[in-house]
Amino acid sequence: MNTSDNLNEYLAAIIESSNDAIITKNLDSIIQTWNNSAERLFGYAAHEAVGRSITMLIPDDRQHEEADIIARLRSGQRIEHFETVRLRRDGTLIPISLTISPVRNRAGEVIGASKIARDITDQKQAEKQQKLLLGEMRHRVGNSFAVAGSLLAVTARQVETAAELVTIMQKRFVALASVHSLALADPMGATQARPYLKDLVAKIIEPFASGQSCTLEIDNIRIASEAVTPIALIFHELCTNATKYGAFAQSDGSIAVTTKREGDRLVIQWQERCQIAPSSLNKEGFGTHLCQTVVEATLGGTITRNFKSTGMAALIDVDLNILTDRC
Repeated sequence: MNTSDNLNEYLAAIIESSNDAIITKNLDSIIQTWNNSAERLFGYAAHEAVGRSITMLIPDDRQHEEADIIARLRSGQRIEHFETVRLRRDGTLIPISLTISPVRNRAGEVIGASKIARDITDQKQAEKQQKLLLGEMRHRVGNSFAVAGSLLAVTARQVETAAELVTIMQKRFVALASVHSLALADPMGATQARPYLKDLVAKIIEPFASGQSCTLEIDNIRIASEAVTPIALIFHELCTNATKYGAFAQSDGSIAVTTKREGDRLVIQWQERCQIAPSSLNKEGFGTHLCQTVVEATLGGTITRNFKSTGMAALIDVDLNILTDRC
């Protein structure tokens, strides 16, 4: 065996062992060679593919691509990293990246092409997840500004000095940051993580409590990502009011949060134990109306409050299917 034969065998071995599909065709688009990776990628054995038109791999809506490729090859052009979609034997579509080089004879004339096809399914999935993540980030940033604006409007109506406004808003922003941190606890997921209701409520309450007793007897429920912000707003307002007028304003105050399932409804009860000044009984402001609107519009529910001299109780009745995204 001469050196030329050895070289040809060596090159053939390289082609057969390549992880990329390597195919050659003539200028009539007829397949001439087909390596093992091409068989794995497209599902055809070499004896099934060689001699057939490469167009068998091209979806109907992309048949025009082959004419363009042949035209560019005839002019001697090399096509690099052409991303497209091709058909497997079982009819499924697969995203691939093609690098196509003209093959010339001894006279330098283009007589065909060598194609290297690489499966880019993982790359496309990663790009899709990146787009979803960027979209979620844009949504959450915009939503955060909207929430901050609402909280600022509520607080500004309740305070008398700028210093008081700054102090209260700092606490609220800390609470919001905690909520967002919990909601995004699974950064590798395709969608926003779904926190447990108990964890979410605990995170919101934490910055407001200063040694007061807080009891949480909440069902082990994962809530929908879309429900995170509404639930956060509601408990934010309850905590804020408790800080100004109720249990969080008194060292011996206490709060209990419980849940009860009633068919496809979930009733959340917020119960404060403290002494409430008569002037604060049945006090309703912008924040209260905001919570009512949020519960009705986003959770298919209602919120009612009952004031007594021994503390305030709130009942939040929501659609369990909406809360958990089981619709």
